[in-house]
Amino acid sequence: MIHLAPFYDQLEAVQLGDAHFDAQGRVVLGGDIDRKTICLRPMRKGLPEISAERIGEQIRVHLYGHGGSGWTLLWGSVNKAMALFEERARAHKLNDQVSVTVIGAGCMGKAVALSLYQAGYRNLRVVAEKDDGIASLNSTGYLAMVSMATENKSEKKEAEQLAIETLKGYQKVDKGTHSIINEGVHLIDVYSGLGKEGEEGPLETYTGIEPFAEAGLLPKPEQGVVKFSTGVNYPMQKFRTYFMDTAVIMAAFDRELRTRNIPVVRGTIGSLDDIKTDVVFNCSGLGAAKLNHDDRVYPNMGLLLELAHQPLNKLDYIIYTRYQPPGAPKRASPVDKADIYFMPRRGGLLGATFIDHNDGSDNALNEALFTRILRENKQFFGYSL
Repeated sequence: MIHLAPFYDQLEAVQLGDAHFDAQGRVVLGGDIDRKTICLRPMRKGLPEISAERIGEQIRVHLYGHGGSGWTLLWGSVNKAMALFEERARAHKLNDQVSVTVIGAGCMGKAVALSLYQAGYRNLRVVAEKDDGIASLNSTGYLAMVSMATENKSEKKEAEQLAIETLKGYQKVDKGTHSIINEGVHLIDVYSGLGKEGEEGPLETYTGIEPFAEAGLLPKPEQGVVKFSTGVNYPMQKFRTYFMDTAVIMAAFDRELRTRNIPVVRGTIGSLDDIKTDVVFNCSGLGAAKLNHDDRVYPNMGLLLELAHQPLNKLDYIIYTRYQPPGAPKRASPVDKADIYFMPRRGGLLGATFIDHNDGSDNALNEALFTRILRENKQFFGYSL
C-alpha cells in the first residue's frame, strides 16, 4: 500500500546539452560524456553461494555470485560467511594463528579480510588477479534488490534477509558507529515513474527498495510531481535508500588493510588445490565458475556512460525508472528493469543495463546500447536529440 504524501520537487537536470552522436549514431566521447564503461557482474542462478566445507585439512568458505547486488548484500553475506567459518573453526579446534587466504579484492574479499582481523586472525593475505577496474569499483552503489537471479519466493526471502542485515550495517556506517568503516554512505532520494503500460514517460517500476520500506527500515514511498530545470515534469514516486560511494568505500577498505598490514597480492589462482593455507575464503566473483566448478555462475553485463562537467552538489538524487520515449515503439524489456538510471557517483553516470549471459564482447551491441542509453536520457531530462 503506497502512503500518499504529495510533493512537488524541483530538481536540477543532468547536464546533457553537450552530449553528441557521430554520423553512425554512436555516442561521442567529449563534452558531457567522459567515458564508456562495460562491467560484468558475477551473477549466479538462484542465490549467491555462501557455504563452508572441509577438504582434507583445509577449510574452504565460499562467498560469491551476488550479481549486481554485491553492495546491497555485503554485510549480511560477510556475517553469514564468518559465522559458518567460526562454526567450522570451533569444530576442528583451530586457533587464531591459522593461515588464511582470501581470494578476490572486491567488496566481499576486502570486507571478509577486515572481519577476520577483527575476529583475531592475523596470518592473512588477499590474493587477486587485479585490484582496479573491478566490478565493485564500477558498481553504482544503489542499495536495492534489483540485480539477482532468485528462482522462487524462498530464495527471494533469504536474499531479502541478507539485504536487511546489510542495510543495518550501512545505517551504522552513516552514523559513524560501524566497526570497520565509517564513510561513503548516506541516504538519498530515488525517483521512479507512476505511468501505466502503454503510456508515454516514466512508467511504474519495481525499484528494489520495496522490501526495506515494507519492513519499516526505510520510508514508505510518496507520490508527487518532479520538475526538472529544463522544464519537463513528471508524476513520480519518491523513495529513500542508501547511496554507497563505492570508490570512497573501497579506498577506505584499502586504507584499513594497510593499517592492519594485510597484504593484497596480485596473482592468478588456477585451482583452489594450489592454495596451501589452512583456510581459504573464495570471494572470486566470476572466477568462481572455474575455481569451484560452479556452472550456475555467469556474467551479467552492465553499461555505463560516465559523465563530466556535472553540478553534483545539485544532483544528489537517483533516477531509477522504466521509460517510454514519446513516439517510440513500446518497450519490450522486463517490467522490473529500469531504462533511465542516473547515479551521482564520481562525475555522475547513466546506464546500468542488465544483459544476462553476456561477456561484453559484442561491440556492435554495446555501441547500440550506449546510443539507446544516451538518447533516452536526453529525452527524459528534456534535451533535444
